[in-house]
This record gives sequence, C-alpha cells and structure tokens, in this order.
Amino acid sequence: MDLFTEIQDRLETKKFLKTAQTFHDGYISNGNWFYFNSASFETDDGIIFVKTNYEDIALDMLNGEFSSLQKIAETQTICTPKPYFVIADPNSNGGALIVEYLNMQPVTNWKKLGSNLADLHLFNSVLGRKKLRLESWIGKPLTSQLPENIEFTINKNIKLNIPCDIIEKVDHVEEFGFYSTTCCGKIPQNNEWHDNWIEFYARNRLKQQVDLVIENFGNRKIIEYWSELQLKIDKFFIDVIDNIEPALLHGDLWSGNVTQIVNGDPVIFDPASFYGHSEYELSISKLFGGFSSIFYDEYFNKIPQQKGFKKRSELYTLFHLLNHWNHFGGSYANQSIDLMKKITSYVFNIN
Repeated sequence: MDLFTEIQDRLETKKFLKTAQTFHDGYISNGNWFYFNSASFETDDGIIFVKTNYEDIALDMLNGEFSSLQKIAETQTICTPKPYFVIADPNSNGGALIVEYLNMQPVTNWKKLGSNLADLHLFNSVLGRKKLRLESWIGKPLTSQLPENIEFTINKNIKLNIPCDIIEKVDHVEEFGFYSTTCCGKIPQNNEWHDNWIEFYARNRLKQQVDLVIENFGNRKIIEYWSELQLKIDKFFIDVIDNIEPALLHGDLWSGNVTQIVNGDPVIFDPASFYGHSEYELSISKLFGGFSSIFYDEYFNKIPQQKGFKKRSELYTLFHLLNHWNHFGGSYANQSIDLMKKITSYVFNIN
C-alpha cells in the first residue's frame, strides 16, 4: 500500500482525485534539493490539501507544523488552514500532512493582517487574565451566567474579546517553549520549556545555530563574537524584561508564509510555532521582501514598540541569518558575521 492509498483510507473517501493544482516548496541545503511536494485532492467531502515529504526528518517537521496549526487555530484570532492529521509513509521515513484547502491569493489586506497578528500575540496574555476573572467567581459559574464574550481593554482604543467557550477549553501558558519539536527549515528547534525568555532565546535559539555554524563551517569570527555576545544578551532586555509574557508565535513569518482568501481574510501558514517574545516574530517579516508599512502601523497600534525595540530586532534577526547560513552558506555568512559584530558593539554601550 502506498502513502496516498493510506490517506484515502484514513479519509474514508471513495473519491480521491488530484486536482490540476500542484505546489512545490523546496530549497537547496548543502547542495541538495529539499522538497515538500504539495497538491490538492477532490474527495467525497470537498477539496483537501496534502503536503508530503520523504526525508528522514519529515515526520518531525510535519508533526511540528500540525501542532502549530492546531494551537493557532484554537485562538480564533487569525485564519490558518485547519489541520486534519499527519500520516506516515509505509514505504519510507517520510509522510504527509493533510489540511484544509484554502483558495489563496496575494495579500492586499495588510491592515487586517497586522491587527490579527497582534491579536494572536496578545491572546495568551489576555487569556490568563480572563481565566483569573472567571476563577474569582464564588463556585463554578453556570453556563447561563457567563457572557458570550469577556472583553479585555488593551489600551484606550483597542479591546480584545475572547469567547467564554475558548477560555474554558484553551490552556494559559506561563513559560517559553512549545509542546513538541518544530523545525525552522530542516533544523529541529529545541522547544524545551523555560520560565526565562532571555535564557530560552540564548540557549534554545541562538546557541543552537551558532554551534551548528561552528560544527559545519568552523568560523573563527563567529566563535570570537559569540563568546562576547552570549554573556551580554540580557542587556538588550533591561527596559522590558518585566513585561515579556509568553506569546504564541507563528515562528517563521516571512512574506512567503502569508496570503489571504477570497473574502479578504489574511492567512498564515507553514508555521514553526512556540511561545516567545512577540517582538521576535517581526524580525523575519522585514527580510526577503518584507511586509507593507500598513501592517506595522496596525500591529503597533495594538502592541506599541517598547524602548530598545530596534536593537532587540537586530538580535532576533541574527537567529534567522544564522539559520540561513546553516541551510545555504554563501552570502549569509558575511551577513551573519557583520550583524553579530554590530550588535556585540551595541552591548558595550547599553547602560
């Protein structure tokens, strides 16, 4: 039995016809093409989207994406394809992720994307406050006693509503990390939980990428700059450390992972989620084409920039450049070294 027969059986559908649309998502890693082959299929219940990969790491990647889509969908703050299941290929180490099919179009509604992404980032914080509010009831309130929504004021102009049924179903997260391994490209991320964001970012994100660069390329400059930077990372967060709460992140939100559907609702896909500092999300959004300024205006209307934002943004950008160096080499080596040198010099000037 092949993988697609397994998928058809799992769906319990007689009709399973590949549509004319085929999608290829691939990149070069150490000289080899690394592919996700994706296609849509007509079934008895409509069209579904199937994303396949046959690399040894495929199931880690697909399961991480499945969990990420699940968690984003739970918030009901921003549109993302509904994940159905992951299935292993019986004839290899590969597998497939089956999700809702969405008719995607280029993004034009940047304002709504900025607003919805801010809501996603605020969700966990607001959820925690609302759970405390419900817990303040004497005894468990009856469903009939609960309002349909509980409103939380973000600032004088912005309010976020979360339906009470979501408050009861979704867990509030108090640490930084994620429930499963997720992959940024083909590199598995260490999502072990930490109660300290600076420690999580330094150890579970930057150090992992630096160690891979040293292992793969043995670059002396990276060793030199990292030995200085790793001891001073906390200084980038002096002004905000008490205000950083775990936010559910997409994790790889560049312009190739955003789109919208026919009704104008923005869609985010191909996530590598974890709970982290909301500012982290924006660093890659400015690379590889970037987002419209309208997006940032709307986002910062809900989550205003904090003191030191620009320097922290460069610290977060360093992760993505190192990640691309580990995947592609080439020009990303110089970009990574130059940025690390620059932000290391910043550290000595922060009081």
